[in-house]
Amino acid sequence: MSITIKDIAKLAGVSRGTVDRALNNRGRISPEVKEKILKIASDNGYQKNVAASSLAKNKKIKIAIVLPNPELDVFWEAPLNGINSIKGFVQNYGMDMSFHYFDLKYENSYCSAMESAIESKPKAILVAPVFLKESQLFFRIAQQNDIPFVCINSEFEHKDVLCYVGQNSYQCGMLAGRLFDLSNPVKKTIVVLTLGHKVSNAIHIEKKVEGLSDFNKQNDSTFDIKYVAVEDFTNPEIIRSVTESIIKDVDNLHGIFFTNSRSHKFLNNNQLFAKYSKDIVIVGFDLLEENIEYLKKGDINFLLNQNPLKQGYLGVMNLFNYFVYNKEIPLKRYLPVDVVVAENYPEYLNQKHVSLELVI
Repeated sequence: MSITIKDIAKLAGVSRGTVDRALNNRGRISPEVKEKILKIASDNGYQKNVAASSLAKNKKIKIAIVLPNPELDVFWEAPLNGINSIKGFVQNYGMDMSFHYFDLKYENSYCSAMESAIESKPKAILVAPVFLKESQLFFRIAQQNDIPFVCINSEFEHKDVLCYVGQNSYQCGMLAGRLFDLSNPVKKTIVVLTLGHKVSNAIHIEKKVEGLSDFNKQNDSTFDIKYVAVEDFTNPEIIRSVTESIIKDVDNLHGIFFTNSRSHKFLNNNQLFAKYSKDIVIVGFDLLEENIEYLKKGDINFLLNQNPLKQGYLGVMNLFNYFVYNKEIPLKRYLPVDVVVAENYPEYLNQKHVSLELVI
């Protein structure tokens, strides 16, 4: 039978109110008495009834979620599913979430979503800070309002970031370099292709590029690296023009490194490129249905899975542990990046759920 506050009070020779103040770190209490109470509680395996405590206080913890709109970019369905998988559980403890979506193509849309989130006066914000400059501005505004952050997918350095959950983007670039090197170590050219982002304003893309470049230097690899960014990836004529430029201007093309989940956008109906694809190595990201189809056909050789479902799930669970359990949470929670090929992709597609993980 577990020890109660009444039992601790009796053993310590104090009132239950004094025990409550010591266990919840509030009110005035002498350091000696507090230490005595905490020792008795610890020695006897006391566990706080978080649910009863939270419900008794009618405590509400409002969390604002700022994510790209999954209806406009299918990749973001997975983080959202991770968040929704735990939504009902955390609501039982007084944690409510409001959602603020933005269009990944427009910085202004991101700014509007961040403004809306801050104006809702949350206890914290969970955000994918995909735009570097704009995030720097809004993190300062949030800091003035005492609103901390948990970041997913894009690592962002700021003193008010409680935690980052996601891939190590720099190591993703290093991993891509290793895959290209193993595929063919002879000197050839790697095209780094970014669709829909300005590399200079997207820290997660920038880190992937940096990782690939550093692998090349640190391992005496002999790759030449050519960087190509296509902001308007929805325009077939622009895709055609970029394809023609790569085929015409790049000597000894060995591979293409797609820095985000949109490799299928480039390969789709790209007949001009199709006849060359079997001769080069293509590394992309994320297990979208369209990407899997190209993986199965052999047009994509490797997909790097960034565990987006778990990013959303663990992002919320970190906030839950921080606000409800008063736990210290890790500043960085790097998730493993899986190398997925045509032979093993079904096992990854079967991972649709995450298990309840309260202690992180």
